[in-house]
Amino acid sequence: MAKSTKRIAAGLAAAVIAVSLAACSNNNKNSSDNSSSPAGTNATNGSTTQGEKLKPVTLRFYFPGDKPQATDEVWQYVSELTKDTLNAKFEVNFVNWNDFKNKMKLLQSSGDNYDLNFDGNWLDFPNAMNRGGYLDITDLLPKYAPTLYKQYTDNNLLDPIKVDGRVYAAPWTIKKTSKPIVWYRGDLAKKGGYTKDKVETTEDLDAMLHALKKAQPDILPISFRPDNWFGDVSRVFQEKYGYEDLNFHGLVVKIDDPEHKVIPWEQTEAFKEYVTYMKKWNDDGIIPKNLLATKGTEGDFGAGTMGSAINQIDGGILENPNTFKPQVAAQGAVKTWSEFYPDAKWILESPLGNAVAINKSAANPERALMFLEQLTTNEKLYDAVMYGIVDKTYKQDGRKVSYMEGQGNGNPSNYLDWAGQWGFWRKEFQKEDDSRTANYFKQYDQFINRPNNINSTVNYFIPDQTNIKTESAKREQVLSERGLLLMTGINIKDVESGVADFIAKEKDAGTDKIVTDVQKQLDAYMASQK
Repeated sequence: MAKSTKRIAAGLAAAVIAVSLAACSNNNKNSSDNSSSPAGTNATNGSTTQGEKLKPVTLRFYFPGDKPQATDEVWQYVSELTKDTLNAKFEVNFVNWNDFKNKMKLLQSSGDNYDLNFDGNWLDFPNAMNRGGYLDITDLLPKYAPTLYKQYTDNNLLDPIKVDGRVYAAPWTIKKTSKPIVWYRGDLAKKGGYTKDKVETTEDLDAMLHALKKAQPDILPISFRPDNWFGDVSRVFQEKYGYEDLNFHGLVVKIDDPEHKVIPWEQTEAFKEYVTYMKKWNDDGIIPKNLLATKGTEGDFGAGTMGSAINQIDGGILENPNTFKPQVAAQGAVKTWSEFYPDAKWILESPLGNAVAINKSAANPERALMFLEQLTTNEKLYDAVMYGIVDKTYKQDGRKVSYMEGQGNGNPSNYLDWAGQWGFWRKEFQKEDDSRTANYFKQYDQFINRPNNINSTVNYFIPDQTNIKTESAKREQVLSERGLLLMTGINIKDVESGVADFIAKEKDAGTDKIVTDVQKQLDAYMASQK
């Protein structure tokens, strides 16, 4: 299904990580699963199924976004499908995107015993680790989810997400890249004087946006959300200069640096050029002058109110490039997409890009892991969780699923394409749809497996924040107070002095100590990998 816009926009949020979690044995007193049978099997004792040996429980899950209308009905069906192997009911909760991180923080800090929630390194996983919010599942995973565990180990999906050698999340099994591409109104760009067939550089992007503005002054030339160290547009500059984001308070390393020197993003030439363009775009009306106040911009491309956006490869790009409302289509609207710096190296996403995690105080951690196991071994269950109930929440024709009549294409769905599902995705069970056809999967595999899409040069290193908590918090505060103004071109009289002032303020906040500490950790980590 199509990816949530908010999901993409949050893509590279940086935050805090620590490794201190309570031992799971003290948090599992409320767990009712005393079975030693492997998860997901139909272990029997005479005529008694595994499910019947388990005391009934209610598993409580949390996801971001709006709750689909048919959620309760679908998960009642899920409960029925797993009655003999899981014996659980499900309480599935949704929290809107703006409140999701704070809600999870409140629940985890208060000792609430909910079981599982969606998360990712771009969302709140680093902060949750810092506050000790998630359960160490290193030993539980192979016991209660052996098939899933084998998939993880066979594809090396656990080593890149370990914190101090331990596992605190169950990632999806999809290979993913957020290599930046731009989709834009090719008809308007041409009308405004943009003569190239592609937009491959920052200079091209600047020229194309100004052409959009010239062709249709009332259009929003570009939509993006600069609310963290890295956002949609800044990724283009990151790629141009060859930096790998450490997903930790705006720290980066050069992809081609064998010494892996840790550098604050604001001290790079890439950041300075990014701010230069932001000032220019703000002055020229390419971006709204109230961008921070609105927490970003989000126009309606199909309605003709937005001209472009930085995105990543998905089915909407490869299969359905032109989706416009009739009045816009009648004007000859053309949706064009182009990949930035096609020959440049780009780091594939960490498996933590989409994951689910067990709450440290979960009432039923073993049962939650058994659910993940069955989601991996039972395609009928997977389809129910992902898509719902055939002919009630989705249509199915062979391997293809589609919306019910009157749903999709801008109309709300009663379940299909629900937010937060990505942590459950299993490659072998994914179905086709209008965007993700067999051709899409083929093209995507070709795209993502090109040699310039590489694994992390630092093996997805995750720093321990224990000794730099105070400095990290201060660094984020300076970002909020000063950095975001630079990133949106607001009140910048001179780029040189503005960036220099920001660097100085971040140093005062303790950035040098952070860099020294993280560099020491990274050096030791890389030495241990040899």
